[in-house]
Amino acid sequence: MTAGLPFGVGSVVQLAEQHYCYGLGTLTLRIVEVGRRVRHTDGLWINVRGVQLESPPRQRRILARLDAIQTQPVPIPVTHIPVRPGWDCAGCGAAWPCPDHRRRLLDRYAGKPAALGIYLSTQMTAAVPDLRHLPPEELYERFLGWLQLA
Repeated sequence: MTAGLPFGVGSVVQLAEQHYCYGLGTLTLRIVEVGRRVRHTDGLWINVRGVQLESPPRQRRILARLDAIQTQPVPIPVTHIPVRPGWDCAGCGAAWPCPDHRRRLLDRYAGKPAALGIYLSTQMTAAVPDLRHLPPEELYERFLGWLQLA
């Protein structure tokens, strides 16, 4: 848990629509980063980044009313999607695409290696600005080098 908070990185939390900014409906989120707290006239709010655990899962950055965040006691299945800007897996913390996600991609794109290559090339292109400190060869190996295109 994070400095006096009942939740932290890895926690699954739920928020009703009226208790967070930048979205609609009830939100269920696996936290990947806890930001700074902000005092407003209606109470203490906190910046949180996480993976929305709905279909399709996606990364979200929200401002939430601190006293309205409810932790979820039941673990929700791990989602292997990239968390920017580091491009680590939200589910296991490995460099994305992680081994588990690679297996899932191979199953999903079975018989369509060119489509998988295009998808991963698109992901690599999106990652380049965030991972510009990595050599191009390393980016290629991470995103495309593991493919067996024939």
